Amino acid sequence: MRAVLISAVLLGQATPPADRRWEQMDYGPHLTAALTLPGREVVPRGLVIRTGTGAVCFDTDLLRMAGGWTGGWLNLMGPVFDGIRKPDEQTRPAPRGVMRFAARGPGWARAGSFKDPRPEPYGPLPGDWARWNGLYIHGDRVVLSYTVGSCPVLEMPGLDEADGAWAFSRSFRLGPSTEPLVLAVCDSAGGGVGGIDQQAFPDRRGPVRGTIAVLGDLAAGVSSADLPEAAAWEISDDGKLLLKLPALPASVLFRVTLGNGRAALRRGGVEDPASFTKGGPARYPKEVVTRGVLGKAGAAYEVDTVTVPEENPWKSWMRFGGFDFFADGRAALCTWSGDVWIVSGIDAGLETLRWRRFATGLFQPCGLRIVDDVVHVAARDGILRLRDLNGDGEADVYENFNNDCTEKGNYHEFAMDLQTDVEGNFYTVKGALGANFPAGPAARHHGCMLKVSKDGRKLEVVATGIRAGAGMAIGPKGELTVSDNDGHWGPSSRLNLVRAGGYYGDPNTAHRTPVPAEGEPPLCWIPRGVDNSSGGQVWVTGDRWGPFRGHLLHLSYGTCSLFHVLTEEVDGVPQGGIVRFPLTFASGILRARFHPGDGQLYVAGIKGWSTSGARDGCFQRVRYTGKPVHSVESIRTRKEGVELRFTNPLDREAAADTDRWAVLQWNYLYSEKYGSPDFSVADPKKQGRDTVELKAVKVSEDGRTVLLEIPGLKPVMQMQVRWRIREAGGAALAEEAYLTLHRVPK
Repeated sequence: MRAVLISAVLLGQATPPADRRWEQMDYGPHLTAALTLPGREVVPRGLVIRTGTGAVCFDTDLLRMAGGWTGGWLNLMGPVFDGIRKPDEQTRPAPRGVMRFAARGPGWARAGSFKDPRPEPYGPLPGDWARWNGLYIHGDRVVLSYTVGSCPVLEMPGLDEADGAWAFSRSFRLGPSTEPLVLAVCDSAGGGVGGIDQQAFPDRRGPVRGTIAVLGDLAAGVSSADLPEAAAWEISDDGKLLLKLPALPASVLFRVTLGNGRAALRRGGVEDPASFTKGGPARYPKEVVTRGVLGKAGAAYEVDTVTVPEENPWKSWMRFGGFDFFADGRAALCTWSGDVWIVSGIDAGLETLRWRRFATGLFQPCGLRIVDDVVHVAARDGILRLRDLNGDGEADVYENFNNDCTEKGNYHEFAMDLQTDVEGNFYTVKGALGANFPAGPAARHHGCMLKVSKDGRKLEVVATGIRAGAGMAIGPKGELTVSDNDGHWGPSSRLNLVRAGGYYGDPNTAHRTPVPAEGEPPLCWIPRGVDNSSGGQVWVTGDRWGPFRGHLLHLSYGTCSLFHVLTEEVDGVPQGGIVRFPLTFASGILRARFHPGDGQLYVAGIKGWSTSGARDGCFQRVRYTGKPVHSVESIRTRKEGVELRFTNPLDREAAADTDRWAVLQWNYLYSEKYGSPDFSVADPKKQGRDTVELKAVKVSEDGRTVLLEIPGLKPVMQMQVRWRIREAGGAALAEEAYLTLHRVPK
């Protein structure tokens, strides 16, 4: 059995850490996750908010309070938490405690109807019905913001408990609205349908007009000083408790309470959610200070470590899925467990690194981009924009920038990476389900590269058929790249140069009929032993990082490696290969960006499973020292063979020695099987690799270019070229390149 990185499918099981750190972590006042509720109901995008001894789950797709429970928070299950792959219903968190109420279907009616209009039973409601706007954090209070039709809604949940009585509350600031509204409060449970009792409904601030309804074992009340006379309870034919409201000429404040009896409802006043939307006190004011470590290998490139605060007051699990830099050089990093941290002090010596916890409770974010010095995060519930309203260094608003991407709640539907193009549009990659999981058919955005407009209002599919796109990049000329891992319909890892409208090989996520027999060829294939789990890419855009300006770099999560991508175009077809930098990183690297100040390359990553990484997460700098770079610089395929150009002149006699070169080649089989063995080019039915005989090795006059003459050179999926030579200055040069030749010039 094989395993791949976070964004792909996991076969086999990881061993959970003995300290059960996923249970020790303080996730903040809320956590967004795919949830399994009693009865195996899945809430793909559930916002779980702590209330008293329990919690409530708000469904940000259907804008309903999906359920509430007392006596516990969550059983945290799945790869991001306990690391274990189990049957699908056991790979999502579930309520820990006693379930007290639930509600199915949309939370608000449209034109009096609760019929779900979505083409698939997941994803957000249509925008003209309702829209999730995001949330506010104020201390331990969470305020929900959304619109129903054109009506603005602020909602703040709570829970009162005393002497065996409990009452969940929902404080609303609602309106104005031009149309009547209907709120679904809960479904019938444990005793059938009750009735409506109109009466004065006192609270701590004195008598307030209100009503009480009884639904099975539940009692519900609504209280307000200014709720319209026409507001009324109703119990639907299918047992839903509804609150019907007339059109509201002005904003109103009211509270809906749901408890275990009438006595439980007579508690508390009506708090105004709007008063909690101005920015609250800092929850995490304490800085965590670390000291970096500079590399001392003495080479052209040194790996420096921006030391991660693995020990911190909130036991935050520091596994990085994305990062970016502010204009002043600070970095923001998102963690797989749902945090965003900001680190300052990134200078030449890295002597004093100051870390602040900026945001919490996000849905497994694996991409981060800073635009106009505002943090944007790609998580499984969409792209969020995080704003600090009061300048205290923490996010107060978690704004829904765009949540049109569908989410089914399967554990490997990761939203990977977040990049922007020159026009300001956003790009991310949505994970696929995989043929070997009983999760049903793919949703319409699974396995797609997605584009979101600069204003966040429009989502469109750029390309399909991506099985496990863990990372991408956008080049200086708008070039789009994305990696993929071996698996079902994936013979080996691959690096794709993406064409708009392209299909990249996974028929489960083709999203077209008929499905093409094969996908578009990659820029290059990568053998499993070299990169078993691919990460993202980055383009070298400046001159301060050595001789590779304008070149593409590729990251490996599985082997903790950095690769130089060699590219060319033959007969209009792009092709190329990779060469590994002689560097090793502390964890599986997923993301890379160049610092706006020092111009050096920074990488961040994670250890989830199937990686050679030693640490749970890393943030490291690849620093160019100015010393000579001893490596291949470019390739060119010719009719006579393969031409390599190097960064420095070679010892011409050593380079011309064919015994110092070794060339192998092989093909892969594209099929529904997981990965592919190597197959002979000479005998396609035979497994293995072919040795390629070199006729000669010719060295150019300047000593920098070598032509490997290969008689009868033909297209091949994978070619390995190894050399053990030396430069004219005496430096040893031992490397290997893995090439893909789609075309050979005639």
